[in-house]
Amino acid sequence: MDYSPAGQPKFQATGGRRADRRRYEAQVQFRKGAKRATVKVQDISRFGARVAGVYLVHEGDRLFLTLPGIAPIESRVAWVTAFEFGCEFIQPLSEFVLDSIVARQ
Repeated sequence: MDYSPAGQPKFQATGGRRADRRRYEAQVQFRKGAKRATVKVQDISRFGARVAGVYLVHEGDRLFLTLPGIAPIESRVAWVTAFEFGCEFIQPLSEFVLDSIVARQ
């Protein structure tokens, strides 16, 4: 995998994604510092998720998402729109764990 000068992996040229997103709609717990909320994950990949919910986040923020059946996942906010944000998992999920998460919905 190619890396940028800052040591971060570069996205592939095809749509800026490192992996295909999988459809996954679930209400999950979100935690940023001492603040908690329920948000909706709209899709997921090994490397991150698209999240909907009214909660103030900024690019670069660190947070935790708690998906059903697994420990909280530390994430970094990669992009933000009015009512959605994309988060990149600090440690990518294995294919096995991703398959398990998607099968539970």
